[in-house]
Amino acid sequence: MITHIAIYKFKEGTVAKEIDLALSEVKSLKDKVRGLVDILAGKNYNKWNEGFTYAIVVLAENQEALDAYRAHPDHAKIAEILDKMEDKGIGIDFEDME
Repeated sequence: MITHIAIYKFKEGTVAKEIDLALSEVKSLKDKVRGLVDILAGKNYNKWNEGFTYAIVVLAENQEALDAYRAHPDHAKIAEILDKMEDKGIGIDFEDME
């Protein structure tokens, strides 16, 4: 299984409702892309957040499924919206060390 994690620091003044709507759209991709196990998204409440206030976690059966998620046209639309709101982001992809 492949895990993709994206964490976000949004621009000052970004409205939480807009972020929540975008994250809901990301979560809707689970049923649109074959091979996705789950998509989790939410607000980071850890006090050591370094300003990164939201995260998305995508669990994919394999790299091909993760690539299909990234290539999906709905993902491109949502990514464009998030990019406009984002001040800084970090992406992490890994396969469990089993």
